[in-house]
Amino acid sequence: MKDLLVWALDHARQQTLGLVTDVPADRGCLRSAPGEQHPAWVLGHLLLGDTYLLALLGVEDLSDDFPALLRSYGPAAPPLPSIDRYDALPTLVDRLRSAGSRRLSAIGPLAFADLDRPTPDPALARAQPTIAHHLHSLVCHEGYHAGQLAAWRRTHGFPPTRWSFAPPQA
Repeated sequence: MKDLLVWALDHARQQTLGLVTDVPADRGCLRSAPGEQHPAWVLGHLLLGDTYLLALLGVEDLSDDFPALLRSYGPAAPPLPSIDRYDALPTLVDRLRSAGSRRLSAIGPLAFADLDRPTPDPALARAQPTIAHHLHSLVCHEGYHAGQLAAWRRTHGFPPTRWSFAPPQA
């Protein structure tokens, strides 16, 4: 099961990064409607989740900028059109790529007993009782936001991207 989780998390992250690779930094906060989740917000939101996961797993302390990430990218932080409010898109891409690698490295050595541990956050544990449940939810969470990025691309005139779970093109 763990190998499948690592594979799914890795491919979901590849999909997310592929959806923003050609988005110019100055267009990362474009919105067609109030509340539309633009690339800068989505990447920061996923970075927030990775940062929290690494702390839940006990492999890293919460970063010094965790409170700022929570204020800008948390579930209660609406996406705003101001690019000055967010980290630069290339910075978010680099940080998300790095955090994704660290989370895979942290999950790889986990034993089944580690995956079966209760989720240490009582609020999360109500819906995701174990670490395995939380990791599964992160795959779905990233897929949900990848769908938003795909819709954002279409709305703002960007072409579709290749699906990361498809066979390689010959």
